[in-house]
Amino acid sequence: MPANIVSRAADEVLGGPVKSKTVLPVLLLHLLEERPDHGLALMQRIEVLCGGLLAVNTNTVYPLLRRLEERGFVTGEWDHPTKRSRRLYRITPAGRERLARIKANMLPYLQMLADSVNRLRHELYESVSEQSPHSIAS
Repeated sequence: MPANIVSRAADEVLGGPVKSKTVLPVLLLHLLEERPDHGLALMQRIEVLCGGLLAVNTNTVYPLLRRLEERGFVTGEWDHPTKRSRRLYRITPAGRERLARIKANMLPYLQMLADSVNRLRHELYESVSEQSPHSIAS
């Protein structure tokens, strides 16, 4: 795929560098497609999945879940209808369609990102091991 097409796809999906405001929605929809869950459990699943790379907290996740609910991509219901306890979120058919569109556009960008990280790793570490010990010290 030509670089300009990949770059445009990245701009459409993420609007530039990886940002939590663009990656978190797709992660939430993806996790809810796997199974319904509560906000805190979703934060824990993202933390494990991303190894702490993405900062997730209640100030980002809960407003995002509300926005996804307002847009019809998820539904939420209280565990106990008479008192506010934990809210269980589920993906909707519209949310599944949105997730599929985002994932289709995001794949070229993620591949470009993975390729860049691999080139950087090779440049910094593997090229050093290919040099002789004397050229490293100089």
